[in-house]
Amino acid sequence: MYRFYTRYFCGEANDIKNSVLFNFFLFVLIFSPACSSRAEAILQYYPPYIIRNSEEVPLKGNVGGSTGTNYSHYVIFNEGIKFIHENKDQPFFCYLPITPPHGIFDIPDSDPAWAIYKDKEEWPEQARRYAAMVGMVDRQVGQVLDLLKELKLDDNTIVFFCGDNGGNNYFKTPDHPRGIHSANKNPETGVEFRGGKGNLYEGGLRIPMAIRWPGKIKPGRVSDHLWYFPDVMPTLAEITGAKAEEDTDGISIVPELIGAKAAGRKQEKHKYLYWELGQHTAVRMGDWKAVRPGGKSDWQLFNLKKDISEAHDVAADNPKVMNQIKAIAEEAHEPSVEGTFADTTNHEKDRAAKYGGTRPPKRGSKFKWHAKGLIINKDLKVVRFSSENASNQKFAANVIDGNPGTIWHTQFVPAIKKHPHELVIDLGKGSIIRGFRYMSRQDNGWNGALKDVEFSVSDDPEKFGEPVLKATLRKTRSVQDIKCEPIKGRYVRLRALSEVNNGPWASVAEFGVLGK
Repeated sequence: MYRFYTRYFCGEANDIKNSVLFNFFLFVLIFSPACSSRAEAILQYYPPYIIRNSEEVPLKGNVGGSTGTNYSHYVIFNEGIKFIHENKDQPFFCYLPITPPHGIFDIPDSDPAWAIYKDKEEWPEQARRYAAMVGMVDRQVGQVLDLLKELKLDDNTIVFFCGDNGGNNYFKTPDHPRGIHSANKNPETGVEFRGGKGNLYEGGLRIPMAIRWPGKIKPGRVSDHLWYFPDVMPTLAEITGAKAEEDTDGISIVPELIGAKAAGRKQEKHKYLYWELGQHTAVRMGDWKAVRPGGKSDWQLFNLKKDISEAHDVAADNPKVMNQIKAIAEEAHEPSVEGTFADTTNHEKDRAAKYGGTRPPKRGSKFKWHAKGLIINKDLKVVRFSSENASNQKFAANVIDGNPGTIWHTQFVPAIKKHPHELVIDLGKGSIIRGFRYMSRQDNGWNGALKDVEFSVSDDPEKFGEPVLKATLRKTRSVQDIKCEPIKGRYVRLRALSEVNNGPWASVAEFGVLGK
C-alpha cells in the first residue's frame, strides 16, 4: 500500500511448466493491528495514492488519514479480482494481501459488514469496526471462491489463507481480560495462548494456515504439522515443478498435504525453529519451547505438550534440554547488519501523504525545546489527563520531560478517545502565569497535533472556571508561545478541542507555562 509498508502484487507464474494445470492463490491476511510501537506505522485506509509496480496510482477524493472517498483496500481487492479474470485461461500466481483489520480500524459505513455491528452499542465503536472488518474479509474471501467456481477454476486452483502473526488483546474489559474478541483464547475450552502480537510466546507466533486443494486435500482435514512461512516457497516449487532456491531454511510440506504415499516420501520435519524479535529470542525443538524475553533475561522453558499456555517454566528441572536449546540459539543467530537507503525521498513522501501532507517531512527537527521564560521546578508534574496511549509509551508525563523526541498521545486502542482531550499540570506552588508554550510532535507524523485549544488556571486541580485563553494553533514543528494577561494560580489545564487534520486524537511533544 505504501512504499516500505505494504504492497500488493499479482503476476503471471512464468516459472510454472506448461504441463502443470494449477492456478495458484496465496492469501496473506494481516490480521492484527499496530505494525510497531510507532504511531505512524498504523495503517491508514484513505491515502491520496497507492503504489502499483512502483508507480503512484491516485485515489481521487482522499486526503490521508480517515478522510476520503476511495477506501484503499477495495482498490487492492478489486485489482486481485480483475487479475483473476484476465488470467483465467493460463496458469497464474496471485498474492493478495488483505490489509484489514489493521489499526486504525476503519471501514466505510456503507459496507454491508458494518450494518451487522454498528448497533452493538455494548462494544466500543472501534471494537465494532474491527469485527466489521473481519466480516468484510470473510465476505471477500467468499467472493474469490465464488469467482473461481464461476470461471470453472475452483477444481484446479490451490488456495492458501493465512495470517502473519498472533492476535492482540484489544478492547479489554474487566469481564474480558483478553479483549472483547478473546484473542488467543479458545472460547469453548478456555485454553489461552500466552502473549500476543509483538512477542515470541505462542500467542504471538501460532497461527493457522488454511489450504484448499480439491482432489488432493480432503475437506475438513486438520493437521498438527509444524511449519512456517519459509516452507511456502519450496512447497509451491515442488507442486509446480519449478526449482526452489537452494539457500533456504524452508522445507516442502507436500507429503503432509497429499500423504506420504502420493508424495513418495515421508514428511520431513524441522529440527528446530528459531526466532528473534528485537532482544527477544525463542527456540522450538519438538515439544520443547524456550523463550528469552529480553537480552539480559533468563531463558524460560515450557513443555508445550503438557503446557500449551506456557504457564509453567521448567528450565530449572531440565538443564540438558536447556543446554541443547542454548547451543541451537548460538548456532542460529546471525548478527544484524545496519543498512542504509541511498534515497529516502519517496519513502518520506509516502509517510507524509498518508496523514494528509503534501511534502516529505524532514527527519528529526531543527527546532529545540527552550526552557527560557518557563516556570520550572522539581515539583512540576502532570496530575490528571483524559487518556494516554501507554501501550507504546506515549505517556502524558512526556509533555514536561524536556525531550521533544517523546510525545503524549491520547488513547487509540482498545478504543479511540475523541475530543475534548485534557491535561492538568501542577506547577508545585502558586505562580504568576503569563502564557503557555507548545511544541507539536517532531517526528514524521501530524496525528494529534493541536489546532483549537483553551487554557484554564486554578488553585484546585478538580475545579476550573472559564478559560483564561482560547487559541488556534498553527500547523508547524516550531515552538509556539501563546501569551495571556498575568494571572496567579497553581494548576493549569490544557484542553484540546480539535487537531490539524480533523482527526479525533491529541498529541503534544512538549508543553510549558510562561511565568518569569
